[in-house]
Amino acid sequence: MKKQLSLFLTLLSSSLLFSNNDPIGGWYMYFGNARFNESKWQLSYDLQYRNHEMLSDLNQFVTRASVQYRVLDQLTFAAGYAYIHTEQIDEPDMPFHEHRVFQDVLTQQKMEILTLKHRFRLEERFIENQDFRSRIRYQLGIDVPIYKSKEHNRQIFATAYNEIFMKLDETRKTNAFDRNRLYLGAGYKFNKDLGVQFGWMNQMLQKKSNQQFMFSLHHNIGI
Repeated sequence: MKKQLSLFLTLLSSSLLFSNNDPIGGWYMYFGNARFNESKWQLSYDLQYRNHEMLSDLNQFVTRASVQYRVLDQLTFAAGYAYIHTEQIDEPDMPFHEHRVFQDVLTQQKMEILTLKHRFRLEERFIENQDFRSRIRYQLGIDVPIYKSKEHNRQIFATAYNEIFMKLDETRKTNAFDRNRLYLGAGYKFNKDLGVQFGWMNQMLQKKSNQQFMFSLHHNIGI
């Protein structure tokens, strides 16, 4: 655990060194899960509205969905599709579209009161007017409970993750590193099926680093 915390602190300090004077962006997200009763299958989906600035200047609109299969209690496989609309900062917007196919391996482990989460993601990217792209992503996350009411299924928790993106296509020959995302936040669960999170994320690219305020709504439904 000490090594993992040291890794987070190292990445945080590195991110701040690469920070610039760009405005703080705002990412507003909805994450949903539709679970089939007494089944190992479920649907996962999300909508994301990402701004270059806190409340204006669209950067990306993301819609994504996947089918998940729980192999074991702590191991899930998934495959899905995402559509991404991207615009440049300020004017002109110069919009372009991306169709993305992805595969996930998700696992988690309990460590005393902590929950450690891992996600491995492989992406095949079809970007408008660009060559085929592919990359691999690895996310290491941690949830730390602060307050929990078992009677009402309510919970306050701290959360953090780091996700590194590495190129697998021809562009990797120049530089295999794509980006790194470091997130620090907190969340509140109203019950076992509804919660919110807010926090700060640093996205470190090859030559600069962007800061984002993050807000997300999380919702589970049973089918």
